[in-house]
Amino acid sequence: MQQGIYVVANNNVYDQLVALLNSIEANYSRDIPICVIPYNNDIDLIKKEIVKRKNVSLFENQAIIEKWERFVNKVQTLYYDYPHKIGNKQKKAQKVQHSRKYCAFDGEFDKFIFIDCDTLVFRPLNHIFQKLDDYDFIVHDFQRKTSSNKNTIDSFIEVFQDSYGSTDVLSRYFHCSGFWGAKRGAITELDLEVFLQDLASGEIRIFGDKLSEQRLLNYMTLKKLFKPYNLTFDGDSEYCTGVCVTSKHFEEKQNILYDKGKRLTYLHYMGVSNELFGQLCEWQKSKIPFKNALLPITDKLFDRKISSIPYKDVFVHYRFLHEA
Repeated sequence: MQQGIYVVANNNVYDQLVALLNSIEANYSRDIPICVIPYNNDIDLIKKEIVKRKNVSLFENQAIIEKWERFVNKVQTLYYDYPHKIGNKQKKAQKVQHSRKYCAFDGEFDKFIFIDCDTLVFRPLNHIFQKLDDYDFIVHDFQRKTSSNKNTIDSFIEVFQDSYGSTDVLSRYFHCSGFWGAKRGAITELDLEVFLQDLASGEIRIFGDKLSEQRLLNYMTLKKLFKPYNLTFDGDSEYCTGVCVTSKHFEEKQNILYDKGKRLTYLHYMGVSNELFGQLCEWQKSKIPFKNALLPITDKLFDRKISSIPYKDVFVHYRFLHEA
């Protein structure tokens, strides 16, 4: 049974991809297969990086990419055609390419972990793969709390009342779309047909003022009645830690982050823009003396926010791990 990791990338996230790959190599394995799903056709830098790494490949099955794009396009059409009651709010939908991560369900790995590109891995991920022997879907996040704050769960319960009973129960099944484990074929062609039929019958209304790849992934996993496992529910576990860059209390020891003594599995740099990552890396490449001391000053001078990136030195370490 083949295990592996999927990421989605293009040239715009080249720095993040290199940092992620280096962190996996340093803290997990240099041999674990990693497949890069192209965000779009702007991937010449990505291809050059892949050539350097024997365990990294490019997802090239265009038929699978087109299959998922057709599905998402149909969902988006249903969404925009449905007369949502959202007052003065504008409907929001992300680009189709954001959903290319769904291609992982049809990829080469029997068991897989999908990881967003703006992430660093700090420990082996064997426990994720092992959990897939007993569960359908593995996550490690606190999205259930965020979704509750945004009233997402209240809108989803309209469709999932019979299956999950209450918003309290339903909230335990909500998850992020940036780090998750599953098995190949967990969502089938027939499933997509059923999803489209049910969405067309009115279930599309639950997306309210925003259709995103994360909400759609939650819809699909909820419809499938997956047996999920969220590592943050076991407070006594060594794996139960925070994961988001917005948490300011993590401690750094030798380029590894810890949450109250527990080693993080990963850190998601959620909310840090591609532009800001690019500025950080360009600054790191510069030959300016006393760079660390000058950074806050140059930020003010050029109206930048490089110095505000949490745990930026950790990111820089992994980004330039193999560069002199």
